[in-house]
Amino acid sequence: MSHELTDHQLELLARLLQHGGVLSSPFGYSDEDALLPALREDIAALEEKGLITVTPHAGREGETLTLTEEGYAALDMT
Repeated sequence: MSHELTDHQLELLARLLQHGGVLSSPFGYSDEDALLPALREDIAALEEKGLITVTPHAGREGETLTLTEEGYAALDMT
């Protein structure tokens, strides 16, 4: 399956891979991060393409991002 991804989206997928396929947010200093809106857009786009799943944390801020099989395939990790 071929997905057209931006460099930032590929970076996010690679970051998930570096963390064993699972990454929890909030990421770093989100209140000070000027790139946070773009990151949120990338997360939404990757979820829409089926490359990651996003699970909200129960009772607290943030979510867990998990690579899907399609996400691993997009990174040529199948």
